[in-house]
Amino acid sequence: MSYRTVMAVDLQGYGSRPQNVQAVLQANLVECLRDAAGNAGLDAAGWEEQSGGDGRLMVLPHDVRAEVLVGRFVRELNAELRGRNRVASAQARTRMRLAIHHGPAAPAAGGYSGTAPVVVRRLCDADPLRAALDAAGTDLGVIVSAFVFRGSVEAGMTSLDPAALRRVRVPGPAEEGDGWVWFPGGPDPHTLDFPDGLAGRPPAGPPTAPPSEPPPSEGAPSGTPPSEGAPSGSVHATTINARTYVGRDQVNYNFGGRS
Repeated sequence: MSYRTVMAVDLQGYGSRPQNVQAVLQANLVECLRDAAGNAGLDAAGWEEQSGGDGRLMVLPHDVRAEVLVGRFVRELNAELRGRNRVASAQARTRMRLAIHHGPAAPAAGGYSGTAPVVVRRLCDADPLRAALDAAGTDLGVIVSAFVFRGSVEAGMTSLDPAALRRVRVPGPAEEGDGWVWFPGGPDPHTLDFPDGLAGRPPAGPPTAPPSEPPPSEGAPSGTPPSEGAPSGSVHATTINARTYVGRDQVNYNFGGRS
């Protein structure tokens, strides 16, 4: 089992198109991926693929870095789509969802095994990405996994501003359940109204500190006064109650002293 960069692509709205239009969309899918790869300095002939008609899984050679895909390849793919769609009818407009991930993948009898193919397909087919692309109205919607976002985008390995990508929740294992969405040449995803799956999740960061205790009333004694008439020099035990907080849990302390 080795670690490979993987991509998944799917045609938005393919199933609702007439059969003759579907044939055109499939041809555009193949040609756009091939031409975008060539313009980005990549050799698509070396990619190992599994085709599903309106989508495909691509396992890339070991020397292809995710940074190249997230940056230049995505821009070239968006340019290819825009060029074709300028001269296409509304019915034949080609719109794509693209997912990029990096993880374990190995050849198997039916294609590839490992978590990477599973995760990247889940990202590509995620409801938040579908809804986001509809809301954006663009030709291309891109989602990257948490691994790619943190290791490539957030680490400054691409020309992308991390703040330009919007986090979404994708059903699946917790460590693989986040993706980051953006639209090359399109609107800021933070300005769009679509369900990102994050509603109801606790905010990141340390818990909010509980409110402090109100101060004691003016003139109130700070402890238990000594008994009236206690002889001079006698020892009197005083108990002071104090409390503090660790996270959200209250911890009480009792201090015994002398007065």
